Amino acid sequence: MWHYKNVTRTEFEKAKDSVEQIMIALGAEVYDADLPVRSVKSVISGKCEESFSSERKVFVYNGEFFRVDEVLFSQKPFIVIEFGVLDDFVNNTTEDAEPFPYDLTYEEIVKEVRYSMGIEPYA
Repeated sequence: MWHYKNVTRTEFEKAKDSVEQIMIALGAEVYDADLPVRSVKSVISGKCEESFSSERKVFVYNGEFFRVDEVLFSQKPFIVIEFGVLDDFVNNTTEDAEPFPYDLTYEEIVKEVRYSMGIEPYA
């Protein structure tokens, strides 16, 4: 059950869509192949959980693969970019970059995406 009062699931999904558009603007390309869709349970403070099925696109940039995902913290949802090689996405063994709040400014989100994709080192 979605427990946030300050953002709807639809608004949060739009924020994730925006991150994907930033990734494309930075040079990432959609990886056009069928990969397994994974089911996820995101824990909120260990008490509540939101079950959803992730059907986000996988992107490739400089030989690495990326996908936008989420982490649901108690105060608000965060966006996280998963990364790895193709086998990691096939086997659902990706790594997560540092999560960031969905409600940062556009400029701050661009910086976070650049960090997550390895374009710039974390400052």
